[in-house]
Amino acid sequence: MTGHRHVLLILATSISLFAMSLIFACGEKGNRYDTNLLENPSFEEVKGELPRGWELAPFRGLEGEKEVDYGIDRETAYDGENSFYFEGNQQTKKWFALAQELEVDGITHVRLRGALRLEEVGRTRGQYARCNFLLAFFDENHRRFQEMRFADKGTEARAGTTEWIVENRTFRVPRHTRYIKVYCILGMSGKVWFDDLSLEIPRPAPWLHTATRNFDFYWLAERPFPPRAMEKQQSLYEEYCRRLGVTSDARISYYLYPDSSTIKRMLSLKGVFYISWDDQEIHTIQPYEDHEIIHIITDPFGTPPRSICEGTVFYLQGGFRGKPLHPVARQFLAEKKLPSLTSLIDYNRFVFLPSSLSLPSIGSFVAFIVETWGMERLIELYRAAKGANAYLTFGPSFERVYGVSAGEAETRWRQFLARGAFAEPDTLQAPATSNERKID
Repeated sequence: MTGHRHVLLILATSISLFAMSLIFACGEKGNRYDTNLLENPSFEEVKGELPRGWELAPFRGLEGEKEVDYGIDRETAYDGENSFYFEGNQQTKKWFALAQELEVDGITHVRLRGALRLEEVGRTRGQYARCNFLLAFFDENHRRFQEMRFADKGTEARAGTTEWIVENRTFRVPRHTRYIKVYCILGMSGKVWFDDLSLEIPRPAPWLHTATRNFDFYWLAERPFPPRAMEKQQSLYEEYCRRLGVTSDARISYYLYPDSSTIKRMLSLKGVFYISWDDQEIHTIQPYEDHEIIHIITDPFGTPPRSICEGTVFYLQGGFRGKPLHPVARQFLAEKKLPSLTSLIDYNRFVFLPSSLSLPSIGSFVAFIVETWGMERLIELYRAAKGANAYLTFGPSFERVYGVSAGEAETRWRQFLARGAFAEPDTLQAPATSNERKID
């Protein structure tokens, strides 16, 4: 029986390697790797006032307002004979982008390249910080994955006067993307020329993979996960679920990169961490993660004020920068530095507080309401205060759940801190990673 299983394992491995070789040679779902997918990328073919295969997409402004100038320039080019330009000034109110849409299937990354040249580009009052290349992603029904922003990804917005600059960025693509729109855009005064664009599907990295109940772990051969790291990550996830009193069927794709230069190069990041909430993906150079996984667990129950979500994390972790929450908040209270609950709940005030002040304070408040009224009430608050990022809308939701006003709860919290009789926090022996993240 053992020999039979060994033969089957060899056969299965051979089939898997053969299938992978076909994927790498032909491309997933027929996509062509490392090939420019754009039509007429250097604007050499012209139809009317526009390059063939391209269109003008409205960006900002109303009908009848002064439009940005645009057209083909046959005397200035980075590649070939032509380039395309936009030119605006202080009177320009109606802005466009030059756009081309592509159909794709089953891809994870795209590489965007393009050249641009600037002449006295600068932003004045009422204008937009746009002088760059942008990407927008759509699903199979041609719906955006988000509607708040004009585009989803983009190169750096440029300004000033420059010779030709060549941008080269690789971007992660949302799962289920079927259409990608490429934009060349200007939203400021000055003149910019665009030329020699390219959108490619880069060849996938040779990720190795294994799975646990809630995680798909991916790594590259040069840096595997440490021994038992994946089991510890799964155990940590289950322990957080237990303490929250919930179950979670989430599947998280966890990508471990060999080093900071690799993750920055592969994802065009400035930092060394990336998370996709919609796709439930974590990309990091750390073999453990003990912050974002809590948000992934709680997110299906609702989205209360951002500060409550952050406070939940630090409550579960039992402290902030190695210090228990209540004693830190008590010290703030004694020094008259403890923020008001209003300033902690209002998003536009919370994000401007120093994290060393705001995070342990809201962590202490969340710990207090859990210790006073129980975890079930906190999960109910997640549901009741969904979408509330201001104290004005949060207050009624809080009172419905707890039976006391948020103001009364704050008063009791401050009295509790003043008394100073604190129990030891319920901490987890989590891996030694940073439990802070930028609030944006």
